[in-house]
Amino acid sequence: FYFRSIIMKLIPFILILLIAIFSSCGDSKIAEGEVEYEISYPRGEVTGILGAALPKTMNIVFKGSKMKTTIKKGRMFETVIISDESDESMKMYLDFDHQQICCELTKDEVKSLINSQPTYEIAATEEKDSLSGMWCQKYEVSSIAHDTMQPGNAWFSNDLSINKGAWFSSYSSLKGFPVVYDVERYGIMMHATGLNFIKREVKAEEFEVHSDFKQVDFETYENEVQILFDLLLP
Repeated sequence: FYFRSIIMKLIPFILILLIAIFSSCGDSKIAEGEVEYEISYPRGEVTGILGAALPKTMNIVFKGSKMKTTIKKGRMFETVIISDESDESMKMYLDFDHQQICCELTKDEVKSLINSQPTYEIAATEEKDSLSGMWCQKYEVSSIAHDTMQPGNAWFSNDLSINKGAWFSSYSSLKGFPVVYDVERYGIMMHATGLNFIKREVKAEEFEVHSDFKQVDFETYENEVQILFDLLLP
């Protein structure tokens, strides 16, 4: 009877402890890290010289509400987008053919970028799975316009601190971090598939501006990137 009495007294405390543990686990988000992607080109022929010139990998570094997306092809070129969903700010960099330029978008330029994205119809499915170490939700995606390239299905994760990682893209309506998705821009569609999640410390300087890059406006930056892809595309 004595032991039973002690156990009965301990049960409320045990229940409170279990509730606290499960509540903290449910609310926890991964605050920083890096995701490595494979890039493919499902809507075009990219063999031979063209296939060798186009980038095949991408990586996204994140910390809090900030993301740094880098696409590069050896020493040939590198493009970087630094975004912050908390204030919807964006910075872009291009290093190509001895030309190093950067652009810090104004609020109007950010709106222009968002409005220039293809319009997608996106529907959540019942399918969920673990991809690249992240629990993801599958979405069926289609383009409303018939004269644009048709995207594939997308997968987004809510395991990370990023609330709306694709806020400036065609997926702006979705919450979470993009793990599998398509990017249609500069006359080409890139399919990004997350392959590996690396939980690591991300330093603040990883999001700093390159002071030696030439500052240009958004229109000039877009023109220069378009020239790059025009050289790469047949």
